[in-house]
Amino acid sequence: MYVKRHPVRRGDKRYVYLRLVEAYRDERGRVRHRVLKTLGREDELKASGQLEQLAGSFARLDPPLVGVRREVGPLLLVRHFVEGLGVRETVDRLVPLRSGRSRLSVGEVVVALIASRLASPSPLYDVAGWASQAAVGELLGIPHQLLNDDRLGRCLEALCPVCEELRGAVLLSALERFGVDAARLHLDLTSLRVAGAYENSALIQKGWGPDRRVERQVRTLQATSGEGVPLYVRPDPGAASELALLGGALERLAAILPRAPLVIADAALGNIKPLLDADRAGISFIVPLRVVTGFRDRFLAEVGHQALRPLRYSSERDRRLPPGRRTRYRGALARFEVSNPDTDQLRSLRVAYIHSSEEAREVAAARERALQKAEHALERAKRGWGRHYRTKEDLDRRVTHILEPAVEGLIIVQTDTDADSRPRLTWRRNHAAIERAAHTDGISALATNLPGRLTAGAVLRAYKQQAHVERRHRDLKQTLKVRPIFLHNDDRISALVSIVGLALLIFGLIETEVRKRLDGDGQLPGLLGEGRAARPTGRNILAAFQGLGLTYTHHGIRLDRLTPTQRQILQLLEIQPPWPQQGQPAPTNCGRWS
Repeated sequence: MYVKRHPVRRGDKRYVYLRLVEAYRDERGRVRHRVLKTLGREDELKASGQLEQLAGSFARLDPPLVGVRREVGPLLLVRHFVEGLGVRETVDRLVPLRSGRSRLSVGEVVVALIASRLASPSPLYDVAGWASQAAVGELLGIPHQLLNDDRLGRCLEALCPVCEELRGAVLLSALERFGVDAARLHLDLTSLRVAGAYENSALIQKGWGPDRRVERQVRTLQATSGEGVPLYVRPDPGAASELALLGGALERLAAILPRAPLVIADAALGNIKPLLDADRAGISFIVPLRVVTGFRDRFLAEVGHQALRPLRYSSERDRRLPPGRRTRYRGALARFEVSNPDTDQLRSLRVAYIHSSEEAREVAAARERALQKAEHALERAKRGWGRHYRTKEDLDRRVTHILEPAVEGLIIVQTDTDADSRPRLTWRRNHAAIERAAHTDGISALATNLPGRLTAGAVLRAYKQQAHVERRHRDLKQTLKVRPIFLHNDDRISALVSIVGLALLIFGLIETEVRKRLDGDGQLPGLLGEGRAARPTGRNILAAFQGLGLTYTHHGIRLDRLTPTQRQILQLLEIQPPWPQQGQPAPTNCGRWS
């Protein structure tokens, strides 16, 4: 059965009718064709939208031929977590389908894009081509023929207004259905750099990045649980300030979550006023203080090095080193009285003063390099008199430029003139100031408003888990390849980054769920080459399923033989493939392990 285009000419006009035709054999075995139904004129069907509905219906009903193969890969895992989170149902509730079931719903498009990022990470290009080779229809019920670029773009535009509601609903689903603990959240911002003009964009704007360069970018805020699951990923304008974005995120998370979490953030919140605002809003926090708060002077005046005690903390990297080469931490917990700059109201916080031997060594080395660089530049300026600097004012301007903040006050420079009115330049190191600066080398301050019994070691260990969110930034950019973004519409860009954020949530869930269910040393055999064991990560778990496929046979769909590593991962997650493997009978337990 197929659709045939039948041209008809009436006078000077030419029309094309679509007919549903069936092929059969007559009593002599000859192939014949008969028209079952005239569907209508092609132009009228296209204008009314019925042609797209017919294409969708045929795409869902058209079975592949025997011998056709599809790439399964990690789609078995993707389906399990997408269904567990209820992504499709949530999106379809927020963006109802206006036409019949024959078209793709927005929820189906979102699920297909999530699957694409996890199974074959690539930019938003030729998704239909990838889906035609993958088992998207067999596992997710989404016909690849309908995933054209126009439909993807329209669905992204329809999704954009409800992205915030979708993020909140999926976050709550992760807490309820997978038991993710949101009592502690790590917040951080990253920048997604883009290429192109984007002259009238309100989302892609020029702003400061982590490398202190101004580039066109989208700011992306991420909130990750203490287990490493990125529960909340939100795109924001590239020119927005960190403080405003973090403050807005705290308000939204407080409204979404059933109870206020402990928030751990970076130094963007490390000024006095933002901390007092968060404390007044009932938000618990652990945040490193900025230098401008004066914590270094207060440490020397109120605490001192003699109050620091050794802390029992060692990073994963240090655990692989001999004890003599590991970073040593010392700390002390002290009261930190502050006043609100607006109201002058006093509030008592607690600060964990932390001394790191590695940071102290690196800060001292960096200061010495900066001093040597400044002295070299001063020597060149001294030799440049008469060629580059003809007046004392020229020389003073050059000296001001050389004395950057890193060496300000550490070098004493004098410029004057001799008897012939020629400028003279002399300098020397301010050893007293260098010695004072060295007293706080390696000292950092972690401010918190947590009540009850608390130690400096507990505060340090909680803050060091901030590495979770940093790793998820890397996964967003490298593993899931959120860039390049081949879009120029703000709504589409925002919706696409939000969808990749949902894929990142599932990525983190896969890693966390496998780790929680592993026994022993937490390593999984066969994850690396040559059958070597390794601690499971989202990246190597997905890679373990690459190459897994299915084949259409006369007896139905048959899955390739699972490797021992693939079988163990599926057993840990309680997932059973819906089809038998090559040489096995068909399953009867509806895709669950008995």
